[in-house]
Amino acid sequence: MAEPEKTAHQEDVQQNEHPKGLTHPNGKECQEDGAYNAVPQGHAQKDAKQKTESQQFPPFAGKGPADVQVQYNDGSEQKSEEKYHRVKLHKFGVVLIALAIGFVMLMTYGKIRRFSWRALWKMALSGMTAVRNIAIVMLLVGALTALWRACGTVAFIVNAASGALTPELFLPAVFVLCAAVSVLTGTSIGTAATMGVICMGVGAAIGVDEAICGGAILAGAYFGDRCSPVSTSAMLVAEITGTNLHENIRGMIKSGWKAALAALAIYGILGYVTGTVPSDVNPSDASLAVGADNITKLLQQHYDLGIVTLLPAVAILVLAALRFNVKMTMAVSIAMSFAICIWQQQMTAAETVKTAFLGFDAPAEISMMNGGGVFGMVKMIVVVAISLTYAGLFKGMGILDKMNRFASRIANRLPPCGFASLTAVASSALSCNQTLAIVLTNEISGNVIPDKKERAMAIENTAVVIAPLVPWTVASLIPLGTIGAPTASILFACYLYLLPISNIVSEMRSRKKFGAVI
Repeated sequence: MAEPEKTAHQEDVQQNEHPKGLTHPNGKECQEDGAYNAVPQGHAQKDAKQKTESQQFPPFAGKGPADVQVQYNDGSEQKSEEKYHRVKLHKFGVVLIALAIGFVMLMTYGKIRRFSWRALWKMALSGMTAVRNIAIVMLLVGALTALWRACGTVAFIVNAASGALTPELFLPAVFVLCAAVSVLTGTSIGTAATMGVICMGVGAAIGVDEAICGGAILAGAYFGDRCSPVSTSAMLVAEITGTNLHENIRGMIKSGWKAALAALAIYGILGYVTGTVPSDVNPSDASLAVGADNITKLLQQHYDLGIVTLLPAVAILVLAALRFNVKMTMAVSIAMSFAICIWQQQMTAAETVKTAFLGFDAPAEISMMNGGGVFGMVKMIVVVAISLTYAGLFKGMGILDKMNRFASRIANRLPPCGFASLTAVASSALSCNQTLAIVLTNEISGNVIPDKKERAMAIENTAVVIAPLVPWTVASLIPLGTIGAPTASILFACYLYLLPISNIVSEMRSRKKFGAVI
């Protein structure tokens, strides 16, 4: 007996039907890939629906990195995403190779000076006394950032913040929004890859100079990298100086607010002078034309962006303000994120654990949300560990003593922040990475700035923000490469200049007042 002919509707249903077990109560279905390798269930969409979305929402037309442009069905986006991660890995690889070569050279120098291998290794390991605690914190940060991306915390922040990008106050808004996101997430690179990408795209559509826009993004991204309670650089400074992170953050706010306000004013003036919106662009439609509205719609489609998704970030801020232990604070936020992933985003427990360790693997059209993970922090831990061995070798072989004798000759002529600035510039230029610049600035400034709290503030106000001003450092290359901004953007990262300058001026004025009293 012949089978009855299927209607067009039945054929369409059969073609789009997923295997049993891949459909969830919330109606979101998993995306098929070969042998049904699905993306995380709570974030998956059907291929047919993606095609519909690509017709409904035009491609992201703004200027920015190719890996986050909204181009759906030709496979080009996935290739661009893979290419970006290869470039990012390459830059970290170059730093690791450079550090390894430097380590070998130091060990060879020590051997030439007739130190035994045992003594040299003992020196190197002595510098790594702080690495255990730093490593634990960094691993927690890796899990935290991955789960924030998965549970919708980062998406909620980006979605809410992107609505504030008005053409009239565009540049100040870019600085403030990137600063806010970086304070909440504690990562400059993550800020650039999310809020920075949207800002760069909107800026291109409304006629903002890409170098100026990139500078505002870079400055905002490192605002939080300096003073966020979950910033790895802030934790590193606290650990190697033996100071309290929460007290350091209060000191950073006190020493940085003038520079932040001045930078905000400069961006306002630059926006007014350069002319933000060209005559042929409708200011009210500028953000929509570039596709920023499309990105927020995509985030809303792939996440359940209820207010509950913001709770992990709120927990970080509240517990940090109450001076809870950093590890305990992050553990609470991780637990909340884990629960939200399961109950709000409909992920399984196994997927959530996998995300915490391997990082969040988002669907292709929101690939800007990729990243994080415990294993993703291993490279950074290795960089920190090797950098700390330098400090041990410098001290053990007497190189640090020679540096300190040279430093003492010029230290009396400069305020602490001025001396730390010179050290940070030299360390950043030679080491090509922020971590080693922080470590070397701390070691060289030890005798010149004996007070631990004062030295911690000097490092935060110099080495942390000066490293991204050096064009060939990882701190500069990766954020600017992520948003597709030119190297000239460094010239417009006003906050990063104003912070050390304002503190140098403040210390010089204090010296004059103190001298007058004496």
